[in-house]
Amino acid sequence: MFGALDIGGAELRTIDLLPTLIAAGADVHFVTLSGRAGVLAPDVERLGARVHPLPLDLRFPVRFVRLLRRLRAEVVHSDVATFSGALLLLAAVAGTPVRIAHFRSDGDGRADSLRRRLQRRVMRRLIDRHATDIVAVSPGSLTYGYRPGWESDPRCRVIPNGLDLARLARPTDLDLRTAVGAAPGDVVCLHVGRPSPEKRRWLLPPAVAALESLGVSARLAFAGAHDAEDDARVRRAAETHRVGDRVRLLGPRDDVGALMRQADVVVLPSDREGLPGVVLEALATGTTVVASDLPGVRFIAQHLPGVTVVARDAAPDEWAKAICEATTGAGADRDVDAAVRAFRSSLFSLESAALAHLSMYRRHLPAASATEEGAPCR
Repeated sequence: MFGALDIGGAELRTIDLLPTLIAAGADVHFVTLSGRAGVLAPDVERLGARVHPLPLDLRFPVRFVRLLRRLRAEVVHSDVATFSGALLLLAAVAGTPVRIAHFRSDGDGRADSLRRRLQRRVMRRLIDRHATDIVAVSPGSLTYGYRPGWESDPRCRVIPNGLDLARLARPTDLDLRTAVGAAPGDVVCLHVGRPSPEKRRWLLPPAVAALESLGVSARLAFAGAHDAEDDARVRRAAETHRVGDRVRLLGPRDDVGALMRQADVVVLPSDREGLPGVVLEALATGTTVVASDLPGVRFIAQHLPGVTVVARDAAPDEWAKAICEATTGAGADRDVDAAVRAFRSSLFSLESAALAHLSMYRRHLPAASATEEGAPCR
């Protein structure tokens, strides 16, 4: 269950899992609540899954229950924050035995109005009543997305996103240093992500200016979809701090692994994340990361080296100092082979995530489905 299969961390990580899940016998269907399939729908269908756009209108409850019964669905896996409560209630009405609420972020990004608080409270109660499993990509996502004290609920557990390392090996025809006009001694900073407010991309041009004041010449590149308003805010910040010639908006890319390997540091100034895939991707390529002090970032740093955290409300000069420290001395050493080995043996590997999902799907099913290797589930 997604809003739409558009480009985003949760969507991409789920698609990464599809080949393993389908090879294990899973019959996978996506329901998109916006009524749009999404730009990633063709990729999903090429892998063997099906997409069902069902808009959230007055007919949705009946149509959704009928779909579940027609498919004889054994699992409903909902990725829409606390709104999962309503979907799991309908799944229970349809008789679906496995009902999963999956939290991917430290919040839903919605305004904290009285109406929104009441809705979250109701939805969390529905999750508590109707979910067979409550999972999240990090401990912080359960604490802030679901509720504190989740450790006492045996249904709650952390299943980190798995990362497809093969996707990071895609070649590129772009020389990053040339594209940003970097001289041999310049530090190349890279931001990868969508242009949404919580990513706070406009904080990075002032940090580049602050690096200049420290005697460090830096260049900054953004890889991600264009958005007129957010792009304009980044450009205004660059011009205000007189680094407009040092900032490049590269637009959407499918070669981020290759770009990360060419960068000196990946920078993530987000105000809200669950388990930031950008941080995992950078570490898997051996590239150091400077990121906001968020629960998901701390969780990654506990298990993999190469992460420097900066206070969420840090000034540009603090970001500059962290970038400077991360790209000089011992922090700048890069052993790509060692990074890949460390990642493959970590809980963030794609294999670990796939096994955890299959185990969760089969756990509540009848004995034949739960015990037979490769037994199908829907």
